[in-house]
This record gives sequence, structure tokens and C-alpha cells, in this order.
Amino acid sequence: MSKREKIILFFMALSLVYGFFVFFIEAPGKRGAIGQNSKLESLNKFISHVAELTRESLSEIDSYIIEKAPKQWGKDPLLSSDSEFQFKAENTEADISALRVNIKYTGYLNMGAKNFAILNGLEYEEGEELKKGGFIVGKIYPERVIIIIKGKQEEITIPLEEI
Repeated sequence: MSKREKIILFFMALSLVYGFFVFFIEAPGKRGAIGQNSKLESLNKFISHVAELTRESLSEIDSYIIEKAPKQWGKDPLLSSDSEFQFKAENTEADISALRVNIKYTGYLNMGAKNFAILNGLEYEEGEELKKGGFIVGKIYPERVIIIIKGKQEEITIPLEEI
């Protein structure tokens, strides 16, 4: 064995002895308890600080932000345009109705001039009413189908779900 290999083995053995000492002899439970106590103390300190906040202790800017936060803003502060910012609802009543009935568009058939859609496992043609009443098949496309809510003249677009 060369001198270089002996030096490498010596440092490797020294590292193993040090690692054994640190992890097994030097009170391993002590390190975890210290970390947990400091985290718990900082959490308690934060909670007590928040509990002590009152309107009088807030700065003028902070109280203004808190006052304006829950309200709808007329203009988006990050846009430089002068036009008014419009909030758009994520789900319209029609979309919620489609979710409630759980309509799934899983297939498309084209036979000459007629298009067929497979909705919830059943085949429908344009203008047919769904078995789950209140919905009429509007326009059928290969990638989506438009469902009309009966009596409301609202449309729901349902994308094709590939299985």
C-alpha cells in the first residue's frame, strides 16, 4: 500500500470516528429539542405580537391597506392604463350547472352531414335534449360541444375528454 493510500484511509477513518461521536455519543436528542424550542418560542412571540395589534398601533399606511384590501378596486394599481379594471367571475351560473350535472364529452362521430357527440356514455345529435333534463345539445365540434340550458338561453362549452 502506497503512502498516499495510507493517508486517504487515515482521513477516512478519522471522519468515521468523528461522525460516530457527533451522531451517537454527543446527546442526539439535545439538538432536536433545541431546534423545536426555538421554533415554538418564535411562533409564540409572533402570535402575541399579532394579538397586541390594534388600529391605534398601526401606521397610517397599514390601516389604509387593511381598509382597502377586501373591497373591489376600480383600477388595477399595476396597470398603467386609464381604463377601469373589470373583475370577471371565474364560474358563471351555467358552468356551475354543468359541474352539478357532471356532463362528460367523451366522443365525436361524423356521419356525412350529421355530427354526433357521446355525452355521459350516450350518443346525441345536435338539437336533442339530454337525459338529464334541462340541457339541449347545441353545436358539436370535434374538440368541444356546446350545451344550451333550456329556458335560460345560456351556453356551456364542454371540452372533449380523452380517455
